[in-house]
Amino acid sequence: MLQIFKSFSTELKFYLVMNTFFSFGGALSGIFQSVFLWKLDKTYSLLARFSLHWSVAIILCFGICAWIARKTSPMITMRLGFICYLITYLIMLFYHANLNEHILLLGFLNGLAMSLYYVGVHLAILDLTTNEQRDKFLYVQGILMTIGGVIAPLLSGIIISQFNGMKGYYVVFTGTCIFFFIAFLTSLKVKGKPVSSKSHFWDVVKKPSPEWKKMYLVMFSDGVVSGVYTTFLITMMTFKVAGGELNLGIYNTFAQLVAVCAFYFLAKLTNQNDRIKIFAVGAICILLSSILISSLPYLISLIIFGIVSPVAMNMINTSMNAMIYESIERDPNYKNKRLDYIIIREIPLGIGRIIGVFIFLALGKYFNLEALLPISFSFFPIIYVVMIPILYLIWKKPLSKSVLQSKEV
Repeated sequence: MLQIFKSFSTELKFYLVMNTFFSFGGALSGIFQSVFLWKLDKTYSLLARFSLHWSVAIILCFGICAWIARKTSPMITMRLGFICYLITYLIMLFYHANLNEHILLLGFLNGLAMSLYYVGVHLAILDLTTNEQRDKFLYVQGILMTIGGVIAPLLSGIIISQFNGMKGYYVVFTGTCIFFFIAFLTSLKVKGKPVSSKSHFWDVVKKPSPEWKKMYLVMFSDGVVSGVYTTFLITMMTFKVAGGELNLGIYNTFAQLVAVCAFYFLAKLTNQNDRIKIFAVGAICILLSSILISSLPYLISLIIFGIVSPVAMNMINTSMNAMIYESIERDPNYKNKRLDYIIIREIPLGIGRIIGVFIFLALGKYFNLEALLPISFSFFPIIYVVMIPILYLIWKKPLSKSVLQSKEV
């Protein structure tokens, strides 16, 4: 891995370090933020509302954030994202137990922070990497971000368990704010590239690359899952089986160690031709492990899920994101249109997240709280498996003539 890291540019190295600090701060609170919100009402409705609010906020804010990126630079929006994330946690610290009365504000600010941050992230990955090295870069980034995730959940679990009530959560949220600020300072070393001040939004809507047009369904489907399953269902299911914050922290430390090993081998062994195979293996594994822990919520199932899920989710996300980035690059004029592609990506993704939340709320009307968690936890990963033939049909067909001509040029 060290050799791969050395092959990156200095700017790309600082970018990776910046995201390592950011991910460590996020890992301190990430899994426990869901538990914290759940403890405020002891149902899943507050978590679902929070997810719904930030999903809607992303759709509303992403275009504005892209406009800011045009007027300044994508790295400026990323830094503003760090600040908004920090403010989000400060709000949680300020309102304490009354946070459920301000869940709309919290969700909106979280959505704004995500919009600002991911405008910068997607453009940085497109600008700082090539299609040939992107898979390895994404896996190396995953290793560095996961290393922080190894220590952070255990540390948070220990801290929370040492305090009565919610005081431990407030200590952890304060630590998150500190690391977000360090990430902001590190980002000053990454300049990035400016984007065209001219918008090509409607041009991309009307005449995108053929592969991009077909990826709309994939992005929508990913949104349906990510709006609920990866946002809070994984945390709540593992919390229920683990039984307590300290055990949850220990579990996540174990899971992240597995993920680091998986990232290492995937970074060395994979290439762009294996993306669909890797996605398929990840999708099937996450479905089977989700059904197992839902049906048999015991320690052995938690251990198996802890081994399988971090590897499977990373295989899914890395492969899918790499295919999305490549579909952007299939446009001969993508360098001028890349920001518009990123904006449009959030539309099917955001709609999917909202639909996912409504599906979860609808399931809540037919099942009691005890049955809702395992049933929904088994249901949503099915969507990943359904995506396998869709991705195959998109990427296993011969390249279009326009793509072949652009490559010859």
